[in-house]
Amino acid sequence: MKQFIQAVGGMKNSVIYTDTDERHFRFSEGTWTWRNHNPGNVWAGSISKKHNQIGKTHGFAIFPNDASGHESLLDTLITTYGDSSIHEMIYKYAPPKENPTKKYEKFLREKTGIYDDTPIKKFTNIQFEKLWKAIQQMEGYKVGKIIEVYRISGVHRLGKNRYEYCLREDEWISESDCIDLALKGRAELEICLSKLSNTFLRTPPNSLFQKRLEDLICKKY
Repeated sequence: MKQFIQAVGGMKNSVIYTDTDERHFRFSEGTWTWRNHNPGNVWAGSISKKHNQIGKTHGFAIFPNDASGHESLLDTLITTYGDSSIHEMIYKYAPPKENPTKKYEKFLREKTGIYDDTPIKKFTNIQFEKLWKAIQQMEGYKVGKIIEVYRISGVHRLGKNRYEYCLREDEWISESDCIDLALKGRAELEICLSKLSNTFLRTPPNSLFQKRLEDLICKKY
């Protein structure tokens, strides 16, 4: 089983994980809860860091596995919202600016059977379990795709507008092969057209995974 130790946001709302063997895997499609191993969509912060957070994207914490993300949700509900009612909690947890908060509150009340202002820390164990299960259900969980992705570590200029790219130590591939990887999402690179309609590769702006190709150009001996 892969053990992830680091993660960053990637292209097209994907998440790229790095494991203990220094291999990289792109989680794409599906939902944020699945891509981030974060079933409650908890925000990155001091609580998520206590539960093995290995990255963040769009403000959400990224965890190495669903169990860590789940524990962070439970801790958040008790530590941050323990003194709050369902109404008070949900208007902070899922504010109306970005969420159907009224619908969310109605759903939580129906699932827990709590319609008054009882603070969360006074919920019975059964009520608390119904609460976190309802949150995870509301946040949604849909599995997407996982593929191995490669970080380009070097670029050789072979001639005018001709390059080759290093995937691993001493493993070089042609530009056409690198374009094929990019098309399949296995390289964190954009495929572009020049004014003369020539195809070329570039690193996405502000990429947290792939260094700029122009900074990786080296001489070939």
